[in-house]
Amino acid sequence: MSTIETMRPTSAPRIRPATSATGISFSLSGLVGRVRLAMERGRQRRDLLELTDRELRDIGLTRRQALREAARPFWD
Repeated sequence: MSTIETMRPTSAPRIRPATSATGISFSLSGLVGRVRLAMERGRQRRDLLELTDRELRDIGLTRRQALREAARPFWD
């Protein structure tokens, strides 16, 4: 007499990241996350320009540092 193993429901199948021709793995969710992060950095850098000198001092920055940071590209 053989035994029957109990079948258990599994979670959704795991989707493996695609691999490009160069062998670098990427996923759509990872790409979306990086784009969101870059956009958030850009917004924060623009927001620095709107702070007063006193507000900048409160966060430990000079106007010159804020200008330099705001001038950086969003992807950096």
